Amino acid sequence: MSVICVLYSSNTTYDSLRGILAMAAAEFDRLGHEVQMLDLLSPQLPARLNALLPRRAETMALGFSGIGLEIHTPEKKLFWDLAQIPVFTWFCDHPCYFARRHRLESRYVTAGYVFPDHAAFNRDYLRSSAVFATHIGIPDPGFFGGLPPRQRNGRLIFAKSSWKPQELERGYRATMPPKLFALLFDAIAAAKGKTCGAFPEIILATAAEHLVYLTPGSDLFNAILTRLDNYTRAVRTREVGAVLADYPVDFIGGGWDDLDVTGRRARVLGAVTFDTMREQLGSYLAAVSLNPNVDLSMHDRVFFALGAGTVPVFDANRFSAEHMRHLARFSFGQDTESVATAVEAVLADPAAAQAATATTFGELYPRFSMRRAVQDIHEITMTISGAAGEGLFPASPAPPNVWTPPKQAA
Repeated sequence: MSVICVLYSSNTTYDSLRGILAMAAAEFDRLGHEVQMLDLLSPQLPARLNALLPRRAETMALGFSGIGLEIHTPEKKLFWDLAQIPVFTWFCDHPCYFARRHRLESRYVTAGYVFPDHAAFNRDYLRSSAVFATHIGIPDPGFFGGLPPRQRNGRLIFAKSSWKPQELERGYRATMPPKLFALLFDAIAAAKGKTCGAFPEIILATAAEHLVYLTPGSDLFNAILTRLDNYTRAVRTREVGAVLADYPVDFIGGGWDDLDVTGRRARVLGAVTFDTMREQLGSYLAAVSLNPNVDLSMHDRVFFALGAGTVPVFDANRFSAEHMRHLARFSFGQDTESVATAVEAVLADPAAAQAATATTFGELYPRFSMRRAVQDIHEITMTISGAAGEGLFPASPAPPNVWTPPKQAA
């Protein structure tokens, strides 16, 4: 067994990253590992890090989205290198955001992604030596305390903060040169309804039409890609929110203050902490989620809904088509009409929707579980990263004469 050093920050939005890492830590604990939760903002952090050094051979660190990755000594050396402790950072955002973190080269640092789409982008455009994809998976259902179907409130929850596209556009116009602003919005138009795997080629082709020739993965390329990704997700969130406002849906998160639900069945409840959302999730009939422009996995709230026994209502993609076919009736496409159709299907036949959810859970768990995810992370980190991987890099050469056929006797 190992010492798992879980790195978190106590000031993330809605305390969500700490909340997810706490579930992962509990999964590690149940596997028999010793878990230490380290708040990176605590004044005790240096002493607690130093206390790990005598046990470095059995210790690994886990953080989210690069948090805790770049801890440096006063001599500006990476702590993980000097301590010889391997660290796995589990990225949930696209690598175009804070790309420097994704390019960090260290034998003791391993980049992992909850979405395979993002790992592929790193491989193709940032070219780190090796990256891994590990689905966030379904947490232990005990984290949610899901109520029996008959005791649920009959409502849907949409736990999603909103951006206002008009404000984003004004900000882009004020801060970008006119040529790049025009390029960006031409690319946004071409990207409508597509996932992030298609975005790089769309940007390159659109830029060439503007006589701008970008290098994929460069700073300027990533600056355009981050804005395209953010804007398309903002528009999609608003489109889906406008449809949901006519149904018994509770909006959880910031940015919905201008959504008028007067006289409608929807409620805008505002921001809550991650733990509050997790504790309430199992009391709802269904949970609506939007994938962040990905095609090869599902958003964490889809996996969480399955763990809570709550019907996940989501935008379908290649992953759901392959692994979640029983929920196809309750998923939607890129058009707003299909959002209403999916919600109405759940409300019209809750028993069928809950049965499909239970069947899907049975097919995915534990194969796509958070416990399986942390097992993979432990294996990758303790056998490939750091000192354990030194025998792999570089590979040993073939023995001499192995390709030379034996000479025949004269």
